[in-house]
Amino acid sequence: MADGEMAAERIRNIGQMPVYQVFSKLALDVEIMTRSFGPDFRWLRVQCLRCSESVCANMTEGFYSQYSTEYLQALYRCRREARETMAHICYALGVKQLVATDGSGLMSRYEEALMQLARLLGSIERKIRERGKAKGVPSELRETEEDYGSQSRGSVHNPIDHQPSAIDHQRSAISHQKR
Repeated sequence: MADGEMAAERIRNIGQMPVYQVFSKLALDVEIMTRSFGPDFRWLRVQCLRCSESVCANMTEGFYSQYSTEYLQALYRCRREARETMAHICYALGVKQLVATDGSGLMSRYEEALMQLARLLGSIERKIRERGKAKGVPSELRETEEDYGSQSRGSVHNPIDHQPSAIDHQRSAISHQKR
């Protein structure tokens, strides 16, 4: 593929990103599926709506940021918000506010979307290591669809660990005292 062809395929706005489209569709589906929550669980519906939409808002904010490191931070916030949404969905399933098939379907779609997000995170981290934190010229995009497409498109395994990290405060204190 020639450079001119590659530039034509670059994503120029957030709505063109497949990972954004997936999370946007998920947020809309969360909105629809939580409409039937009982009055005692209105708070849960609001929480589901806020965190599911926040994924899209954070992704948008990061996409249009000045530096790749800001973009990366925004995408990590997206990951946290998506995981929070999943926690609320699990709770809604547990208290019988969501039909089991709807809830498990949402959960599996969130897992797939998080894998796409992980590939995008890995791509940006790699680019920061290679090129630094600047994004480049505004008309040039940082990522192409191949950077975070689905596994079936032949993407490589992403080494990002999505488990919460634990800080060993005792070790950190000892190391800090030695300085």
